[in-house]
Amino acid sequence: MAAGLVFRRLLRPPRTPRATRPAAEPLWRDFIEISGDWLWETDSELRFVAIPDAPPPPSIAPPDVIGRHWKDVILPDLPTDFAVALEETMARHGPLAATLPRHSPGGETRHLELKGRPMFDVEGHFSGYRGIGREVTERARLAADLERSEERIVALITYGHDGYWEQDADLRYTTLTASSGHLADLAAEDTIGSRRWELPGVSPTTAPWAAHIERLRQIEPFSDFLFCRPDPQGRRVWLKESGIPVFDRRGVFAGYCGTTRNVTEEIESRQQLSRDEALFRSLFADAPVGIGRISIDGYLVQANTALAAMLGRPATELVMQPVATALMEEDVAACEALRQRCLAGEMAEFTRETPFRRADGHPGWCVDTLRRVDAPEGGPPSLLLVRQDITALRAAITDREITGRRHQALFEHSPEATLVVVGGQIRLVNAACRQLFGGDRPAELEGLELLSLIHPDDRAMETARLADFGAAPRQQRLAPLPLRYRRLDGETINAEATGVRLDFEGRPAMLYVLRDVGRWLLAEQVLRESQAMYRDVVESVNEILFQTDAEGRLTFLNRAWRNTTGFDTRLSIGQNLLDFVAEDERGRVGHCLGAIREGYEEIGQFEFRLRTQASGPRWVEATIRPLRDTYERIVGSSGTLDDITARKEAEQTQRNLNRELESRVRVRTAELEASNRELEAFSYSVSHDLRAPLRAIDGFAQIVAEDYAPRLDDIGREYLQRIRVATQRMARLIDDLIDLARLTRQSMRRESVNLSQLVEQILGELRQEDPQRQVETNIEPGLCVAADRALMRVALDNLLRNAWKFTSRREVAQIRFHAEMRDRQIVYCVSDNGAGFDMSFASKLFLPFHRLHGISEFDGTGIGLATVQRVIQRHEGKVWAESTPDKGASFFFTLSH
Repeated sequence: MAAGLVFRRLLRPPRTPRATRPAAEPLWRDFIEISGDWLWETDSELRFVAIPDAPPPPSIAPPDVIGRHWKDVILPDLPTDFAVALEETMARHGPLAATLPRHSPGGETRHLELKGRPMFDVEGHFSGYRGIGREVTERARLAADLERSEERIVALITYGHDGYWEQDADLRYTTLTASSGHLADLAAEDTIGSRRWELPGVSPTTAPWAAHIERLRQIEPFSDFLFCRPDPQGRRVWLKESGIPVFDRRGVFAGYCGTTRNVTEEIESRQQLSRDEALFRSLFADAPVGIGRISIDGYLVQANTALAAMLGRPATELVMQPVATALMEEDVAACEALRQRCLAGEMAEFTRETPFRRADGHPGWCVDTLRRVDAPEGGPPSLLLVRQDITALRAAITDREITGRRHQALFEHSPEATLVVVGGQIRLVNAACRQLFGGDRPAELEGLELLSLIHPDDRAMETARLADFGAAPRQQRLAPLPLRYRRLDGETINAEATGVRLDFEGRPAMLYVLRDVGRWLLAEQVLRESQAMYRDVVESVNEILFQTDAEGRLTFLNRAWRNTTGFDTRLSIGQNLLDFVAEDERGRVGHCLGAIREGYEEIGQFEFRLRTQASGPRWVEATIRPLRDTYERIVGSSGTLDDITARKEAEQTQRNLNRELESRVRVRTAELEASNRELEAFSYSVSHDLRAPLRAIDGFAQIVAEDYAPRLDDIGREYLQRIRVATQRMARLIDDLIDLARLTRQSMRRESVNLSQLVEQILGELRQEDPQRQVETNIEPGLCVAADRALMRVALDNLLRNAWKFTSRREVAQIRFHAEMRDRQIVYCVSDNGAGFDMSFASKLFLPFHRLHGISEFDGTGIGLATVQRVIQRHEGKVWAESTPDKGASFFFTLSH
C-alpha cells in the first residue's frame, strides 16, 4: 500500500519548482528504501536516464539500463503482440503498464510489473516517461495457480459424467454447464430462467414433484431426485439431480447448486433387462417344445405349457412331482441311470428317442435331451429337460419311406424305357429298359457306358449333344431326338431319346428316357388325321372362325367368311378386322377387341354389324378370346362370328308384336273396367231391387204366422214356415253372391300374416258360437305368409266353418291346420275327420252353388269354397281337396310369395 501511495505521488505533476525537490527527497527516499521498488525515468528519446540520489535498483531490475533505449531493455522480454501494442501506446505518449518475466542468477523466474506515465514541459512538449517497477512474483504465482485450478475444475465439469447447475432463491436456473446441457440434450436458452418442474405434461401437485417442491421450500438438501424430460427431438431423457442450498454472506438463502447426471442408459438398461426377463419367461412358457427342470433328487421343479400339454396335466400339478411321471413305466430305470451319470459329470448331456403316452392317451414318440445345469454360487446342480414330440416326424419319415418305395415302383413299372446315368455310366434301369435291350437282369446293363448302347453311326452325334447338355447347367431338359440303338444281342432298334437333370445319391445325374419310335410314328399319323378332321370341321361349320395378330390383322378365316360376307378369304387375310365392321360401331368394337388383346378380359361376347360385299350389313354375335403362345404371352385373338341376322329380325318382329299386344291389353283392360262397373251396378241392383220382394214375402209370412196361426192347420203352418226358410236362404245366397263379386274387385295389400294366429281366432269364435261341441284342434305354430290379411281371413273362415260343420256328427271332432313341402313348394292344409266326399265329384267342388251334400244333411249356400278359390287365385296360388267318404277331408292351398 505504501509503495502504491509513493507511486501515485511520483506520477502526480509537480506543484513546486524543481529547486524545492531536494528538501522533499529524504521523505520519499525512506519509503523507496523500505519498499524495494525500482524507480526509472527516460528522456524524450525513450532512453533511460539516471535519477539523482535514487536508491540502487533491486536485483529484479534490468542491469545497466542508463543510456540504453527502452526498446532494447524491455521489449525483448515481452510477447511480440504485447510489445507491438506497447510501442503504439508509447508512440502516442499514453500511460503504460507491462509485466515481464525476469530470471534470477539461481534460475528462478520472477515477475516485474512496470507502470509509468508521460512527462511534459511547461510548453507541453513530451520530455520522457517516469515510473516505478515492482516485483509481483507472488501475485503472478497465485494467479497462475488460480488459473490452473479453474482449468482443472472446468475440465472436470466438461469431461465428467455429471453436470453443474445453479438456481436462484426463486428456484430458477441461473447457470447450466455445457456438460449438463449435453447430458439432457437441452438448449441453455430454453432452460435458463425456468424451474425444474416446468416441463410439458408435469403437474407440480402430483408425485414425485409435490414432495420434491416441499423439500425445496424447506431449504433442505436433496440427492438423486429422478425425473424425465423430453429433448428437442422428443426422446425421453432421464435425469438424476442432487443439490444443496446456498446462502450469502449475511446468511440469507440465495438458491441451490448441484449436479446433474444423465441416467437414461441406466434406466433404459434396467427396463430392457425387465423386458428381456419377461421375454425369457415367455420363451420358456410358450416354447413349442416341452421344457422342464429336474432337481438333483429327481423332481420336476419347473415345467412349461408344452410339456404340460404333452403329459395332459396342468403345469402347476407337475411341479414337485417325480420325473417318473413324465416317462413310460418300462423306461424309468434306463432314464434314471442316464440321469445319475449326467449328474455325476460323466456326460454333459444326452439325447435319446423314447416312447411316451400323450395327453389323449395314445402312444407317441419324443426326443428327450437332458443337460446338466450348475447353480450359481455353489448351489446343487439340476438337469434341464427338453422334450420334442416327434410322433408326426416319425410318421412323416415312414410316409417318406413309403413314398420312396412307391416312386421306386413307379420307376420300375414305367412303360417307358428309363435309365439313370451318372458320369456317363448306367447306374439304374427299369423293366421296360431291360425288355427294350433284351436284358433279363439289371446287372447286365448297370455299369455299362451309355454311348456303348448307341449305334456307331449315331454315336458321335449323341456324344456331342450330351457334351453340350452337360456344359449348359441352366438347361434342365434334353430335347427329344430319334436315334438308333443296339440291343445286347446286336439287333438295331429305333427309339426317341430325351433326358432331364436330377440328383442321384447326392451326385448330379441324368434321367435318360427312350420311347419306341413306332408308337411315335403312329401318333404322328393320328395327329395328321386329327388335323385333317379339324380342318374339315372348321371348314364345314356355319359360324365364322377367325384369328388375328397383336395388331388386329386377320391371320385365319374359314369358309363361312365368304359364305356370310361375300369377301374373298385370301384377299381378306392381312386386313384389319375393324375394316369389316360397320363404321358407326368401329369405336365400340375396337375398344372391346383392345381389352381382349391387352389381357383385361379372358373372353368377350358382344354383337355388331358386319359389312358384306353385296347385301347390306349383317348382325353377328362375336365370342373372342386372347390367343397365347407357348410362353403364355398374348399374340393376338381368336373366336367365332355367328350370323344372328335372322334372330335380330325375329326380335324386331317380337317387339312389334309386343307393342300390338300391349295395345290390345290396354283395350281389354278398359273393357274389363267397364265390365266391372256394370257388375258393380248389377250387384247394387241385386242388393236393393231383389232384397225388397224377399223382405216383403218374409214379412207378410211372419204376419200370417203371428196373426192367423190359429186358423191354419199343421200343413198350412208347415207351408208358411217353408216360405220363410226359402226367403231367408235366398237372402243369404244373395249376400254370398255379392261377397264373391266383391272379392274379385277388392284391392290387395300384401303384408306379413300369421296364418296360425288367424286359425286360432276363427276356431275360438266357433267355440263361442257352439260351446257344447267337443272338438280337438291341432294348429302348427308360426306359419307366416306375405298376403292380404282380410282376404286370407275370409278363405280360412270358410274352410274352418266347413270343417266345423261337416264334423258336427262326430262325438269327438278333429280339425288340423299344418304345412308341408311338396315339389319344393310350401303347401298349407286344413283337414278334419268329418263326413268327407266322393273324389269323383271333386271337379265341381269349387263351382258356385254346387253342393255334394243335401240341404237336409248340412246347411249352406254352396258359395264358400268358390269364395276360397277366388281368394287363393288372387294370391296366384292353387287350391284342391282330397277326401274319402266318412273319413274326413283335407283342403290344400298354396300361395305365391
